[in-house]
Amino acid sequence: MVTAASSEHSPLVADPPAGGVKVMTFNIQHGIDGSHKYNLQRAIDAIARVQPDVVGLQEVTRNHPYYNCDDQPARIAEGLKAATGREWHVVYEQEWFTPNVECQQGGKGDGKETEGLAFLSPAPLGKSTMTNLPASRIALTARPVAAGGLPMTVTHLASGKKNGPARGKEVEALAQWTEKLGADQLLLGDFNLKPDEAELQPVLTMFRDAWISAIDAGMAVGGAATHGESRIDFIFHRGRVAVSKVETVETRSFLGAAASDHRPLVATVQLPHVLK
Repeated sequence: MVTAASSEHSPLVADPPAGGVKVMTFNIQHGIDGSHKYNLQRAIDAIARVQPDVVGLQEVTRNHPYYNCDDQPARIAEGLKAATGREWHVVYEQEWFTPNVECQQGGKGDGKETEGLAFLSPAPLGKSTMTNLPASRIALTARPVAAGGLPMTVTHLASGKKNGPARGKEVEALAQWTEKLGADQLLLGDFNLKPDEAELQPVLTMFRDAWISAIDAGMAVGGAATHGESRIDFIFHRGRVAVSKVETVETRSFLGAAASDHRPLVATVQLPHVLK
C-alpha cells in the first residue's frame, strides 16, 4: 500500500451545502482520454474542476511502460496540488502486477508494473485497509478526515460478459467485508454490473443507491449512464448517511475531450452528527 501527501452536458458540481461532503468515484482508464491517447492531465483537470472532498479512483497504474512509467497516484496528487493550491493525500493499493520491470531498468520506476485503486483527499485519509476479492480483485477502505472518519470503500469488479459468476462472488465477498465496517458507510467504484443484474443484489440489500436516492429527492443531475449507455459506476450509502445531490459529470463539456471512457459520479452526502 502506497500513501503520500501531495444531462448530456451536465453543469459543474456546485459546492456542497453546509455539512455536506462531496464524494467522487472515477475510473480513469489508466489516463487514456476520449481521443484514445495517454493524457493523465485530463483526469487531473476533471478532478480539480469538481474539487471533491474525497475521490476514489480505479484503473490507476505504476511502473507501466505504456503509460510513460508514471507513478500515477503520486502524479495525480502533485497535479491536484498545482491546480488547487492544496496538498492532496493519497493512498494506493495494487490490484495486480506483472513481472515487467522495464521502467525500473530504464531508471523511470521503482518496481514491477502494477494496477490498482486509490483514494485522494485534501485532508488525511485516516487508517486504510484492504481485502482481497475473488478473481484477483480487491476492495480498499479509508476513513477520511474530511468525512469525519466515515468508512469509505472503493472497488473495481471483474469485467467481461463471461465474468458474471466471478462478479457475483466478488459482491458476496464485498458484502461480508463491508458488514464488518459498521452501520454508517459508503461503497463506491466501477462494479461492471447494471443496477438490475442479479449479481448486484446482495449489495442493494445492505446499501441504498445514491443515484436513486437523488432521483427521489429531485436532486439527480446529468444522465444516468456512466460508461457508454450503461450505469455501472455507483456510490452506495448505508445507515444514517444521507444523499442531498448526485451528478454524473460529462468531462468533455469542459475539457474538449472526455477524460476517460467512464464519466465521474459525484455525490454530496450528509453525515451523521456523531461523525462531525
